Amino acid sequence: QHQAPADPPELCDSTSGWARLDLPASRVAALRLHSTRAPLPQVLSGFPGRLPSTGLRRTFRHAMAEARPLIAGGGNGSPGVVSNDFADVRTVGVIGAGVAGLQMTRALIAHGYEVKVYDRAPKVGGLWRENYHSYGVQVPKQFYEFPDFPFEAVKWGEYPTGPQTQAYIEAFANHYKLLPHINLNTSVNGMKPRTGSKKGWVLELSGGAIDEFDFVVFCTGMYSQVPSWPSWAKEKVEGAPLVMHSSSYITQDAAKNKRVLVIGAGKSAIDVVIDASEVAKEPPTLLFREAHWSTPRWIAGLIPFQFVFLSRLGQALVSWYKGPYPSGAPCFHTCLSWILFPIMWVAFRLVELIFMIQRGHWGSYYPKLDVVADFYNVAAVLDTTFINKWRSGKLKGKKGAVKRLVKGGVETEAGETIEVDTIICATGHEKQYFEPPKVKELLKRDDDGLYLYRQFIPPKVRDLHIAFCGCEVATISNIMTHGLHAEYICRVLGGSVALPSDAEMEAQCDRLRQWRRRWMPNKGNRANMVLLHQIHYHDQLLVDMGVNPSRKGCFLCEWFCPYMPSDYDGIIRNEASTGP
Repeated sequence: QHQAPADPPELCDSTSGWARLDLPASRVAALRLHSTRAPLPQVLSGFPGRLPSTGLRRTFRHAMAEARPLIAGGGNGSPGVVSNDFADVRTVGVIGAGVAGLQMTRALIAHGYEVKVYDRAPKVGGLWRENYHSYGVQVPKQFYEFPDFPFEAVKWGEYPTGPQTQAYIEAFANHYKLLPHINLNTSVNGMKPRTGSKKGWVLELSGGAIDEFDFVVFCTGMYSQVPSWPSWAKEKVEGAPLVMHSSSYITQDAAKNKRVLVIGAGKSAIDVVIDASEVAKEPPTLLFREAHWSTPRWIAGLIPFQFVFLSRLGQALVSWYKGPYPSGAPCFHTCLSWILFPIMWVAFRLVELIFMIQRGHWGSYYPKLDVVADFYNVAAVLDTTFINKWRSGKLKGKKGAVKRLVKGGVETEAGETIEVDTIICATGHEKQYFEPPKVKELLKRDDDGLYLYRQFIPPKVRDLHIAFCGCEVATISNIMTHGLHAEYICRVLGGSVALPSDAEMEAQCDRLRQWRRRWMPNKGNRANMVLLHQIHYHDQLLVDMGVNPSRKGCFLCEWFCPYMPSDYDGIIRNEASTGP
């Protein structure tokens, strides 16, 4: 059921139109006085066939990069560095060397901090280093690239494979000379507070080593933790099929000439059953407990999905249907969500009809939830391969759940026996947290996830001296989000972005908690879900940093063209400073 946010907007600036919740009046004034539109080359970069950077473009961004720290004054209206709660921070430990950890490292170096990074893997890249066979990016390459480091190995509009993405990430690390700061094959086994009056942490590393830091940033990712297993998967039954997790399905050997059952309904499950269908003894079966809407790459065969999901118009339609993002959406969306909800309800039923025809969502494959709510449950953007193979009989889909393993197969909860040789569980991952008593007490993790200020800063950060980059937020173009997180954290540490009081940050978290619980599906990472509201979320981060959130420079492009990482080029500092 649709409901607007409980709290009315606190500020509505009619001149700029970019009023935000939790935004001091002085910050709005600074933004209005100093905002600058992007040049024409950046406007045109929203269309296929991205233009190369020109001297004008580089000059503009360099000038703005120098000016923005002066614009981003604190809540008291003072320009530049204000009273800094983190003036004593000189050394920062980063846990994780995926796309978030690498951008965090780069930003910290550019801001003049001493940085050490730890990752248990032998290479950088996180989940892209190694994953299930045939894995890849589910958005076109221009939506999965670092803001100022183009993904040139893949053509515009193509969907990169996992190995292509890993090579690109390694090229980024080499280009910015990050590897000397990274300790690979090194696990962080625990952490404990420093003794004495100085805040910070002592990290307990593999091999018995320890290291000490003034501040720690977790960059361990949303999806690269411990595999999540169904309870029956751990049963010991004589003659039972091989049971493996999708993260271990590195080659097709486990499916070759075998009868295969894939458990799950998300993107990884669909990818794996498609891959297994190429080598299995007979058409593999996808067994799903609940059906979920899958988004076609081309909606109705005419509109690229990104023009709906990643444009301001698309964000507006979702906001008018489910209510605007409580922190970041312009306040006029609140009014329009009440006025236009009946029209939006009809519009999204038509969207469901289109998806039903395109993706075969009928019968047992018809989802329970509406298309928007379900996207916050299982987000999958797919081509036509899966539905075409299902319709042609090259794979099978079946609604149900496994009750137990039996000799030579499984028994479902409906009492049916399915004979299989290999079971692949695409059932996701579990998150793990380092939780010393102090952290556990101050983080207050809920059953539906960890609610943080702006999705990455604990409200008690002044006491904790920790932050999270890329591991407590889910957006469609997450690599872009991680870069903004990294720069924001550095500006907080440097004092050019002043945080509200602990109570104000808690209140903002509570608003988001209430908003999400009003309509999003109940799941363990609901606190992290931004997805279709990502533009308004990014707007809030830019406003906090004193940066104009309108990145396109043209009204038509601003509203109708999808936002890409390259639109945020120039925000992350490039040159190393003389000190934090």
